[in-house]
Amino acid sequence: MHDFRRRALAAPTIAIAALVLSTLAAPAHATPEPYASVTANDAEDERRGLRITPTALSDADRLSYTTAFDALRRGDLETARASARQAGDRVLLGQVEFERLFHADHTATFDELAAWLEDYADLPTAQRAYALAMRRRPDGVPEPRRPTGTFFSRTWDAVAAGGGNAEADPARAARVALNRDDLATAIALGEQIGDWWTVGLAAWRTADHSRSFQAFERVAVDPTEDGWTRAGAAYWAARAAGRTGRQDRIQEFLRMSARWPATFYGQIALRQLGQEPVIVNVGPTPYEAVVQTAALNDEPIGVNQREMDDFLRNDGRARRAVALFEVGRRADARDELRNGLRTAGDQTRRLWTGLARVLGPRLGGSNGADATRIDAADYPQPEIVPEGGWTLERSLVYAIARKESAFNAEARSPVGAYGLMQVMPTTAAEMTGDRGFVSTPQRLFQPATNVRLGQDYVNRMLARPEFQGDLLRAVASYNAGPGPMLGALRRLGPTPDPLLLIETIDVPQAREYVEKVVAAYWIYQRMAGRPLHTLDAVVAGQPLVPIALDYVAPPPGEAAPTTHMAATPVVGTR
Repeated sequence: MHDFRRRALAAPTIAIAALVLSTLAAPAHATPEPYASVTANDAEDERRGLRITPTALSDADRLSYTTAFDALRRGDLETARASARQAGDRVLLGQVEFERLFHADHTATFDELAAWLEDYADLPTAQRAYALAMRRRPDGVPEPRRPTGTFFSRTWDAVAAGGGNAEADPARAARVALNRDDLATAIALGEQIGDWWTVGLAAWRTADHSRSFQAFERVAVDPTEDGWTRAGAAYWAARAAGRTGRQDRIQEFLRMSARWPATFYGQIALRQLGQEPVIVNVGPTPYEAVVQTAALNDEPIGVNQREMDDFLRNDGRARRAVALFEVGRRADARDELRNGLRTAGDQTRRLWTGLARVLGPRLGGSNGADATRIDAADYPQPEIVPEGGWTLERSLVYAIARKESAFNAEARSPVGAYGLMQVMPTTAAEMTGDRGFVSTPQRLFQPATNVRLGQDYVNRMLARPEFQGDLLRAVASYNAGPGPMLGALRRLGPTPDPLLLIETIDVPQAREYVEKVVAAYWIYQRMAGRPLHTLDAVVAGQPLVPIALDYVAPPPGEAAPTTHMAATPVVGTR
């Protein structure tokens, strides 16, 4: 077997500098200045992270690993291995070896994979190595070392038996259990693998609101999560705080959620706080006169330089995250940070959070920055004249078209949906009785036709007796068909908490879809100066959120929306 044994890790060094991480130029072994000499301004800069500069690699080691990763990209596997082994600090050797083993030009043997797992079972990629090793294990050969930490718990056997392939995708194991209403298993698995969102939902459903609060709090303060996720977690944390009598925490987490005003939960939080978001570039509309600003404050780092120094010296995963950042492997660094945060214990959670707050803004990716402001330029309102006129709130049509096609009238999806509202030809034929939509689907590129059919489909979803005109139920069904929503209603009953209902949908795409579309709908309503009574209904916790709440008398010359109440719902999905 190949020898992938680690050598002793070089001790990390931390340089205090006024430069941000993007200018990491301090010598690798710079001596920290005495803390007694830090000024008040320096202390404030350190609190905000401007003087917390984690450094893991020397200049020479950084060059060795950069050369190795460049060689991997070129397919020069031997140069990659040789360059990585020149580094005195072996913190990234496991990553280089993993990418060499999984390179398209190399076929890894069982012996190679087993040897790698012996030394690097704690890496996030260990799950893939283990799965491949098991497929290539010769008969009679002992099982290789399993990934350490949260993966491959025995309790997943019950999940797999219920139809969820936990071993193939352990990150989804807790959600699989939740979807089966096995709440105890969902909590146990979620806590093992760091799926705190699922833990929060499962604990909420078992009325363990203290545990629910703790779980959602972890997600809300996690800098590696995007703004949509953090806003949602903060709002659920506020709800759980209210159920546990922690009135002092409700406002705190509502304000946190409101930091992302473009999101679904951020808008609910703002409404509950009695505030409204600013919409920039909106032009002269009735809404502009009544907006207020929701403050977005910098998050304190919460860790000083000495603590960060000790943390990186003693935690190999944290050092690996910093080293990956230093060699330009930002996505891998982000994965290390996310895994570290999700599995951190009470003693190290603050340190992981501090490191994520320092590195996070420099890692790029989906950090939710687009959700911290609402720009009217991101919410187009093209002139559309549907065949037969408007039968829905125009804001909802805009919100759906924005999500479905980005207002590209000639958009065609991989599954065969067409036009502005991404109507399926078979669905168009079923709704109209016109089989010509199947033989000539290009007819759906006509905006007037497409929007008429899209409105008809939404109205048929609204007309379903199980949905009772509910905005959230109809929007979720526009994306995934009525099946997933009907399943969630069967599990929670006919009058569920509307937010829990959304989160209970077992199709992830549909959960995201309803939040993105309804958030945009409320923004369009604001821009048009139209009612937001559906938002008020959600804030009030009403079990139904009828879109009819937002219907108002039309301006002169414009027809009012009239819902098509079809006696028979449309067959199939879009």
